Amino acid sequence: MSADPKQELRVWFPEISEEQWERLDAFCAYFREWNERMNLVSRKDIDQFERHHLAHALALTKFYKFRDRCRVLDVGSGGGLPGLPLAICFPRVQFYLCDSIQKKMKAVADMIERLGLKNAEAVCKRAETLESKWDYVTGRAVTALPRFIGWTRKNIRGGGPEDFPHGILYWKGSLYKEELESLKLEPHRVMDIHDEIADSYFEEKYIIHLNTHALQRLPSSAVEPIG
Repeated sequence: MSADPKQELRVWFPEISEEQWERLDAFCAYFREWNERMNLVSRKDIDQFERHHLAHALALTKFYKFRDRCRVLDVGSGGGLPGLPLAICFPRVQFYLCDSIQKKMKAVADMIERLGLKNAEAVCKRAETLESKWDYVTGRAVTALPRFIGWTRKNIRGGGPEDFPHGILYWKGSLYKEELESLKLEPHRVMDIHDEIADSYFEEKYIIHLNTHALQRLPSSAVEPIG
């Protein structure tokens, strides 16, 4: 890692525009401000925020591009990860950042306003109480996959592009294999982040794509109940 993590990330993500980097840099500054008031991420980890958190969130852009005007629900968003960086990169996609902890959603709402994001909204609710439908649901190691699926699969529309069908996009370590095996669920795709970002931190870090069709075929007994 170079002395300036911002420059290193620009090497990793050359497709991101300079205007977007300006907003991403501002996001990092605002995130650090809020992290002084509450633990959005471990204070031991905040010095590595760009590498451990921002790059991790942006990794999806190496594999997929959301189509314009689709709707994305980010569940367990905490301090806005991965939702806010993705909202900056996909300004024509609508993002709803959901977490049940009010003070975290206050931080997210403040960052949305200061960043001037018109395509992001903070939602302070428990995911299992939501009634609307989205094209994709994202989550970054929020909980075990069977529980996350139980919370969210009712909220995902069917359909979508053949190469990027609607469903769940879940950031997870290698434990995903055991969790999906217990469900007898085959992922649509497993994205190995280390394949795209050759940095040791991203070894055994993945984004799992579960499509709606496979999720809806799961019996209710297979996933953890809502509530």
